[in-house]
Amino acid sequence: MVIDEEVLLGNGGEVQIYGAKESILLDGSLPKFYFQIISGIVKLNTYRDDGSEIIYSLPSEGHCFAETFLWHETPYCINAVAITEAKIIKLPKADFMHLINSNSSLLNNVMAYTAERMFYRYKMLDLLSTSSSAKRVLGVLHFLKNHDKVEEPFMYIVPFSRQQIADITGLRLETVVRTVKKLEQENHLCILNGKICL
Repeated sequence: MVIDEEVLLGNGGEVQIYGAKESILLDGSLPKFYFQIISGIVKLNTYRDDGSEIIYSLPSEGHCFAETFLWHETPYCINAVAITEAKIIKLPKADFMHLINSNSSLLNNVMAYTAERMFYRYKMLDLLSTSSSAKRVLGVLHFLKNHDKVEEPFMYIVPFSRQQIADITGLRLETVVRTVKKLEQENHLCILNGKICL
């Protein structure tokens, strides 16, 4: 976890539970809270004019999200939506700033986490810039597997649906389905009970 949950709760944080598909923050709204996930999965996304979705990140237990927006008064340019039921600590912005300004180790934790997320985002952007759908899907899946520190072959169960993979890669669902089948035939991955294993 980025900041100990007891520290957050002892400094003005409150636990809020969001149902699956419930919005946590909206594009265009002003940052008012530090958010840290106790349990569940959240997606950070935007919607295109055609109604399709781009998913930028999928933070889960122990992760914070949208923390960088707290350092300025610019509205969010993303949405945060619970994918599963999510239990989240919300700490008001003023309390968060006071907390990290009075404790340099907490600030270092947040900055280290943010640096790791920036690395993740840049790597994902690089993977998503390839025109090959197979390289794009396989690259993203391998990156997720490495991020979760799974090394054994075919032991990583991808926690996302094919639609979510399409949203992450910017590909159409049909393209992802065809690509996954092709990658399975080439022995790059396997399907077990409908789940992709890498």
